[in-house]
Amino acid sequence: MFKKTVYLALTAVLFSCTAKQEKSNRSRYQNQVIEQLEAQGDSVYRVQIGIMASSFWLPTDTKDFSKHLSLLESSLKKRTPLDIGVENGSNKIIDVSEQR
Repeated sequence: MFKKTVYLALTAVLFSCTAKQEKSNRSRYQNQVIEQLEAQGDSVYRVQIGIMASSFWLPTDTKDFSKHLSLLESSLKKRTPLDIGVENGSNKIIDVSEQR
């Protein structure tokens, strides 16, 4: 009886600990300077950051599009670093902020 109680308790602890571990659907690129920013049609901008020359996409229909575009343009012109959040799998930019 005691062994069953211990096993049940350990199993409950194990499942409660693993349930809290979430995989983020976002990658963060910190301290990045924009190398290229160009419109790709009416609905998306292609953004290249840092020396990685990785391409990311800024859709025009996002909630903070004008704010994000302004920060990206400023980084391109003034070489100011930004922190950029990108959705995994789609390379869609979902967050842009000035480096803290």
